[in-house]
Amino acid sequence: MAMLRSRRLEALFDGELDAVTPEKIRSLIDGQVGEAFDLDFKGQLYGGSDKEKRDLCSDVAALANTAGGLLVLGVVEDDQSRAADAAGVDVSDGEVGRIRQIVAAGVSPLPQFDVVKVLDAATPGHGFLLIEVPRSVLAPHAVLVGESLRFPTRNGATTRHLSEPEVAVAYRTRLAGEAERTGRLARIEADMHNRLDLSEDPWLIVSLVPDLPGDFTIRRETFAEFQQEMQRKRFLFLDGGGTNFPHADVGHNRLRADDVFREDHPQPHYRAIEIHTDGSGTAAVRLYSLGTPTRAFAGQDSPLCTVSDEALAAALIGTLQCLASNAADRAHASGMAALRASLFVAANAPQTALGSIRSGFVSTSGHTVHANPEPVETFAPLDELVSSGRDLVEAAARLHHGVGHAFGEPELPQLTLDGQLAWPFWSRDRRPYVDAWADDNGVEIIGKPAGH
Repeated sequence: MAMLRSRRLEALFDGELDAVTPEKIRSLIDGQVGEAFDLDFKGQLYGGSDKEKRDLCSDVAALANTAGGLLVLGVVEDDQSRAADAAGVDVSDGEVGRIRQIVAAGVSPLPQFDVVKVLDAATPGHGFLLIEVPRSVLAPHAVLVGESLRFPTRNGATTRHLSEPEVAVAYRTRLAGEAERTGRLARIEADMHNRLDLSEDPWLIVSLVPDLPGDFTIRRETFAEFQQEMQRKRFLFLDGGGTNFPHADVGHNRLRADDVFREDHPQPHYRAIEIHTDGSGTAAVRLYSLGTPTRAFAGQDSPLCTVSDEALAAALIGTLQCLASNAADRAHASGMAALRASLFVAANAPQTALGSIRSGFVSTSGHTVHANPEPVETFAPLDELVSSGRDLVEAAARLHHGVGHAFGEPELPQLTLDGQLAWPFWSRDRRPYVDAWADDNGVEIIGKPAGH
């Protein structure tokens, strides 16, 4: 998946930026395409002098501080800043690594960026380098010039430096954006919470808000596509999946899917999802009590609901993967994603515990809670949630362990912070699905006996 999503640039290159070919780059010459606020041509590689390294850092920082964009190395511009020749450059792994190191050492804070090789089959080791830089919510990004920090920005097809008042405004915008994302997590969670019946069983609500919002338009065609996808989508992968969303409808700036079967009972029974047009989303999963634990808590004089830590882990992985793919693929959102997981206890069960089934018996750990635990929040790169199973498990583990903290547990055992699945702590019924999902997503399973 391309790190940079831009409708304008994708139209110029006739496709996503990770599918650019030498022929598409050479077509820029025939089309007399000029440099712009989001497109910069470089006829040669950046050199090794301090000035040339600083130029690379300034070009990357300027795009990150403005609207994002693309540096194309190997295309020469004419005196009107139009693509004039596509001679290409060295595209060795060593050169790619050198570019990454220069930017990492020279831009603060480090923005997201990627260096993509476009190989020319006619000339081995030769081709073009695309430096993709999405718009950054961490702006302003600074470059060290002499003894002072400078903040580059794009001004049309050229680069200038922000003035002191502009730098102050950029910092205020960054801080306001962080507060807005936190508030949006709470708002979309509340919308989902208001739809649920919390009287008998606890529910898990997982929410995602991208740093760089996307957009899609709700039309009959997009709704029909969403409806068909939700009807066949495997949602809780580690539970075997299945047809989980037989019902879909439209809300305010969002698409919704759930398992509502009757109009006179509009509340979801077991799961629901809402996908907002900006790429934000929230999903809810009903969690069942495991039954009566073998160890009663001291002083227990009211019904006890025991939530499975294993079911909680499975729900986190399934909801995060679904929300992330919708944000990236449907809305074309990008950047970091703010994540939130909230466990809502059942109103009719004044005490709630975490537990598991071991050897056919229900066992609990930690202590009970009598009210909804505090929400758990974390961040993760959106594209890595979609493309990397390990990063997805790492993010799910942070949320999983955070929920466990409310019950006095330092860690819950199914997921590790290194992005692994712990085989001994998954039940026999789930293990085939755990095995298949891990294999499909390149996730390591630890503690798995030989022969399984």
